[in-house]
Amino acid sequence: MEKKQNRRKLLKKLKNRYRLLIINETNFQEKTSLSLTPFNVLLIGSAGLLLFSLISWGIYVLFPGVKDYAPGYGQTFDGKMKNEVLKKISSLENELEMAKRRETAMKQIMNGESVTAYDIPYKADKSRGVELTINDTKAEGERVRDAESKIENARDQDARPGENKPMVNAGISEDYQDQDLLGNEFIFFTPLHGSIGEPFNNRTHPSVDIMPNTDESIKAAMDGTVIFSGWTPEFGYIISLQHQNNWLSIYKFNAAVYKEIGSFVKAGETIGITGYTDKDNPKKRLRFELWHNGIAVNPVNYVVF
Repeated sequence: MEKKQNRRKLLKKLKNRYRLLIINETNFQEKTSLSLTPFNVLLIGSAGLLLFSLISWGIYVLFPGVKDYAPGYGQTFDGKMKNEVLKKISSLENELEMAKRRETAMKQIMNGESVTAYDIPYKADKSRGVELTINDTKAEGERVRDAESKIENARDQDARPGENKPMVNAGISEDYQDQDLLGNEFIFFTPLHGSIGEPFNNRTHPSVDIMPNTDESIKAAMDGTVIFSGWTPEFGYIISLQHQNNWLSIYKFNAAVYKEIGSFVKAGETIGITGYTDKDNPKKRLRFELWHNGIAVNPVNYVVF
């Protein structure tokens, strides 16, 4: 009986009517009033919560990215950031290792030691979508050296006893006669077709100036790795390539260069464009230098311009 009485009292309380008044505090004038019951208040509150839940669910369904910013869903967002940071750190570590190896190779070049283009680690070539790691460059360098040794062994077997080795290309500078490393097998791709403006002089002008008819693209003379690419006040944009067997090619007076330091390029691949001029050099040109073992050689003896 007591339980039934308590229930009836509770129902009566829920059905009791109350009036909500809104009064102006300045003059105590009644502005509006609202008749409510506790049951109506509970019903309106429940409906509001249900409506809020439906709106939140609709937003999460229509805009999934909002979950990353909601309380309790931050772990997915943090995980994505963590993966991106780890990838960036791994990339920076690889680039740092490559930079150290390139520095070592440059010291070997300056000391006159034998260095091939594949001994210098290079970065991704975006134009071809190729990316070689440090281990890949090691394997490629070993493959090139193995091929060179096989060629030398084949020549030794074909040479008759007492027969002299073939003579190198005629017209090589008098200051440079290394018949063991130079030969007809070294044929360079023409970087730019045009007339020779200023010829080669191993003391005053260790290069040739090629005069183009119009602004033309500059091609790599041989497979190699970019060891310098940048702007200089005297020669405009310069790009230098390190090739196998300690060959080095330098391209000056460029209006722009298209390869970064550490990039690997193929022979005949576009690396820049002519067109740079200033008050001291009003004519457009390409100043092309060719070096072997730290000694400048005449490019005309190896390239058909």
